[in-house]
Amino acid sequence: AITAGVRDESANKVTLGEGVYRNGEGQPEVLESVVQAERRIVAAELDHEYAPVPGLANFISSARQFAFGFNSTPLREGRIATVQTLSGTGALRIAAAFFQQYNPLGASAPVYMPKPTWGNHKNIFHAAGLSTEHYRYFDNKTNGLDMKGMIEDLRAAPEQSIILLHACAHNPTGVDPSLEQWKEISDVCKARKHVVFFDNAYQGFASGDPDRD
Repeated sequence: AITAGVRDESANKVTLGEGVYRNGEGQPEVLESVVQAERRIVAAELDHEYAPVPGLANFISSARQFAFGFNSTPLREGRIATVQTLSGTGALRIAAAFFQQYNPLGASAPVYMPKPTWGNHKNIFHAAGLSTEHYRYFDNKTNGLDMKGMIEDLRAAPEQSIILLHACAHNPTGVDPSLEQWKEISDVCKARKHVVFFDNAYQGFASGDPDRD
């Protein structure tokens, strides 16, 4: 499909395979913040020393504050453990290996993910020896969230199931729960003692506000 897309000569074609910004000519749009960060890295003349096993301390601290918010109570209380990984896919693979070894329901219990979800989720978890199941998420009739079906499936999953959720800017639908719907999802997961696992790839891209996302 990717090869066919490259060969397509249509002037109106749109690439939906990656979650990236593109300009009017279809080329990658590099954010000014990324340009400035690259310049700072070059100017710092870093020594390319090996990072500690958990990752670079400054990067870990900044990433943790960005993801959870500076005013996060668990963060202030020191209850969040953080490690640096090789990209988001690498983070998923490490999490999958962790769940394969420490799944509260056993290694053969499935990971529940939305239908649809990012195309590589299944591959990553299957490579770690885990099975996967879906819960209802997207409603094809309304092009919106199937909240009723999602809640029913989360309630029906065995207690302590691993539930994969997209934090925001759901891939591939772009459909996210409202704040009130998130509260209901949270209540159900707490009641069922589920292990909630967020894939947080696009924080700040949904609303433009990382704290809101």
